[in-house]
Amino acid sequence: MPSKPRKPLRLVHTSDVHLETDTFGSGSSGERLRDKVRNSFVNVIEVANRREADLLLIVGDLFDSSRVSEEGLAFAFRTIRRAHMPVLMIPGNHDAHDERSIYAALDPAVLPRNLHLILEPQGRTLRFSELGAQVWGRAMVEHSPDYRPLAGVPTPDPELWNIAMAHGFFTEGGEIERSSPITPAEIEQSGYHYIALGHVHIFSDVSQGSTRALYCGTPAPLYASDNAGWVAVVDCTPEGGVEVEKVVVKAD
Repeated sequence: MPSKPRKPLRLVHTSDVHLETDTFGSGSSGERLRDKVRNSFVNVIEVANRREADLLLIVGDLFDSSRVSEEGLAFAFRTIRRAHMPVLMIPGNHDAHDERSIYAALDPAVLPRNLHLILEPQGRTLRFSELGAQVWGRAMVEHSPDYRPLAGVPTPDPELWNIAMAHGFFTEGGEIERSSPITPAEIEQSGYHYIALGHVHIFSDVSQGSTRALYCGTPAPLYASDNAGWVAVVDCTPEGGVEVEKVVVKAD
């Protein structure tokens, strides 16, 4: 069972926002749909700020594709800058870090100072000593059965809250022919306190053993329900371990 550090930690976990999707269409109706999804992302930041989160995790597919305008990028980065905490992000299957990656040609100077963008295919760990936490994630290059989102997850640090981010499909019964598979054994054997998952658009708990693992679903109403989507607010405390709250995010 993972040990529990002495300091509490609060996370807000989001994924699958799908900003700037091509499916909106053109004209005023397309603009209204685009604005709904954009507003849902604005409200994710507001939830994180209102709940005084220590970290905000964006677990893939912030963008729907690599075809993002300069104005669309500017909106996303301007919104992230409004977060009062560090924001950690990995690419997903829609915004994969391949030869067409929107992230490859970005000047680091345009990135928000609070954004930690993990682009290493082999993974990278970010340590936040002041929070008593470390977060690991890896960039998706190709959404295929060969890509294992939790491959190479480092050994947990017994003195810290150990958090991982993984974008892929939770599969049971050995169905590893699915692209980007995540298995129950990989979750349980990680020994991590919390694994923030992306790719599935509904809120679902796939925890294994003593490791909590959840899909937060999408915050965008287009992919969730007519009125709202969700984020996960995750509280890690020495007394209670890891507790997760499903929080509604409205798209104004």
